[in-house]
Amino acid sequence: MQTRTGLVSRRKAATAGEIATEAARLFSERGVAQVTAAEIAEASGVSLRTFYRYFPTKEDAVAPVLEIGAARWQAALEEAEEEPAVAIPAVLAAQLTPETPEDAEGLARMRPLLRALAEDRELRAVWHRVNHESEERLVALIAERGERDRLAARVLASAATEAIRIGLEEWSRSTAGVRGTGSPAALAARAYAALAPRR
Repeated sequence: MQTRTGLVSRRKAATAGEIATEAARLFSERGVAQVTAAEIAEASGVSLRTFYRYFPTKEDAVAPVLEIGAARWQAALEEAEEEPAVAIPAVLAAQLTPETPEDAEGLARMRPLLRALAEDRELRAVWHRVNHESEERLVALIAERGERDRLAARVLASAATEAIRIGLEEWSRSTAGVRGTGSPAALAARAYAALAPRR
């Protein structure tokens, strides 16, 4: 039986997710500078006061969208049988390659949002914060999987996180598809091969 606290937490997460989805959609369609927090709130069906209870700025509103991918691939890495250094390339490839048409459409919708990073400093700050937090979680995961040397865990986590970031950013600047040559998975694989420590 779910507790009231658990139910409230799920409702809050659902509301934050709805706001984030609308923020990402509006930013992608019109550009960050042309969208206001009030417009995001209206599109999400919440008051402006409620919006600011969840997010301090309009740019922060897309953080949950940006965090989804990191959470999914870290969960996949946690379930992998191999040690992280061995498992990371395959996990990255699998998580950055859409399995369904819906996944492909979702990734394609990220392109204009990622392109906007070059033009909007606040959005870029959110993106870098999300990546840094993801890297910190990954360090802990790698340590839990047996890497006792924190420096080694940090280097590996940094290589994986940066490979994803670089892969997505470079893909967003191109016209490549979501699969095959030039895709996020292909670019992230190249970046990881260049950045990962040699074993």
